[in-house]
This record gives sequence, structure tokens and C-alpha cells, in this order.
Amino acid sequence: MTETTEVMSPLTEETEHITSLFQQGMQFLQEKLPALIAALVTLALGLVITRMLSKAITKGLRRTNADPTAVGFVQSFIQVALYLLVGVIVLSVLQVPIASIITVLGTMGLAIVLGLQNSLSNVAGGILILFSRPLKVGDYVEIGGITGTVEHISILRTKLCKPDGTAVFIPNGKVSDGIVLNYTERRYRRLDLSFGIGYDADAEKAKALIAAILEQHPYAAKDPAPLVRIGELSDSAVILHVRAWTAHEHYWDLYYDLYEQIKAGLDAGGIQFPYPQMDVHLHRETL
Repeated sequence: MTETTEVMSPLTEETEHITSLFQQGMQFLQEKLPALIAALVTLALGLVITRMLSKAITKGLRRTNADPTAVGFVQSFIQVALYLLVGVIVLSVLQVPIASIITVLGTMGLAIVLGLQNSLSNVAGGILILFSRPLKVGDYVEIGGITGTVEHISILRTKLCKPDGTAVFIPNGKVSDGIVLNYTERRYRRLDLSFGIGYDADAEKAKALIAAILEQHPYAAKDPAPLVRIGELSDSAVILHVRAWTAHEHYWDLYYDLYEQIKAGLDAGGIQFPYPQMDVHLHRETL
């Protein structure tokens, strides 16, 4: 009996300990379960309401004909703020003291500031873009050697769509600190082309043919007037510089049209494009 009692005694103590933990757990669930359910419901409703408010604010801004650049940035900022607000409300429902929430948010904020310095610089860059407006949605720009159309500016990144359809995401910090070439900030853009003709060709006739093509093309602006001049005398050709202004949306149409039409016009006029050549003179030495 003594041995049996010695064996059963630890088992009884362990069973009582497990039972006590189970009872404590059940008691904790009974006390906190309503708060947990309320917190989950609050979280779900908060996420749904946040999405609805974000969409409603975006639609409202678009109806006021607000700048699409500002709309995208404000939408991103409002979403972040609303998500933070939902998080604070959920913690409050869980009966977490406000002082503790403030302390946690302060600690998290410090950790975020230290750990996400680059992201914060991107946020600051987005604000600079919004107010200084070096570019906006729809502009055709070049940033850091990447060329494309601005599709969206969020709180952290600027999205470009390259001519081949590739999407490029550039951090706002690099956009605000880098060199931005905006090709569509002004209504018109100048197209610069060069054509080489032979030294024995009639340069004035070639200039007249090109000027006539520019005069007839609907995308070539008449004011400022197009320019056709001899711009360079190279080793094997006379280089004609062609300068024509056009609306930025017609730039590439005019670009390809002029190359095709000027080539055909000069061929029809008997103006030949020279091939690279070199004249070699041999001097015979006398003995």
C-alpha cells in the first residue's frame, strides 16, 4: 500500500495541477470571451468601413476634378491613418488601458522611425512631389534613366509605365532627390532630326523639299515655325538639321512620319544619301 500511495501521489498532484490550469483557462475565457468576440467584430467592421471610406473619399476627390496625383497620395495616407485608428479601437475594446496604448504606440513609432528611415524618406519625398509638382499622373518623364508615363503616385512609390508596357516602381525619395526630365509639362515639344546629303547634292532643293513636307503635315506646328538649316559639314555628308514643334501626344507619330516622308521626298527629288567614304591620295616618291 505504501508503494502504491507513493506512485499515485505525484500523479494526483499533476492531475490537480492540470485541472487547476484548465479551470483558470476556462475562467479567463469566460471573462475575456465577450471582449475577444467584440474585438474581432470591431476589427472586421473597421476594415470594411475603412475600405468604404477610402473609396468614397477617392470618388469625392475625383468628382471635384482634383489632381490625380493628389488623389492617389491622399488615398494612401488616409488608408494608413484609418488602419491605425481601427487598431487603437480594437485595443480599447480589449480593455487595454489608454496609457498602455499610448506607450506601445510611442515605442512602436520609435522602432519604426529607427528601422524604416528609408521608408520615411520616401513619405517625405511623396509630400515634396505633391507640393512641388515636378510631375503628375499622365506625364511622360525620365527619372534616373528610366522613361515612362506616370500612372500612380502613392505615399511611398511612384509607378511608371514604360513604352513597352513594363511597370516600374521608383521610391519617392529617389524621385524628389533625383533629376526629373518632364517631357509633357508644356503643351508642345520640339522634335530634332538630322539628315545627311552628299556634297554634290543641291542643299537648297533638299531644304525646300523638307520644308514642304513640314508645311503639309498636320502634326507639325506652324507657330513656332519649323526650321530646316545646314547644321554640320561632316567628313562625307552635309548634315541638315530639322526642328519642328508638335503637341506631346503627337510626338512619336510625327517622328516616324517625317523619317518616312523625308526619305521618300528626297529620293523622288534626286537627292542621294551618301555612304561613308574616304578619299586616299597616293604620292609617288621620285628616286
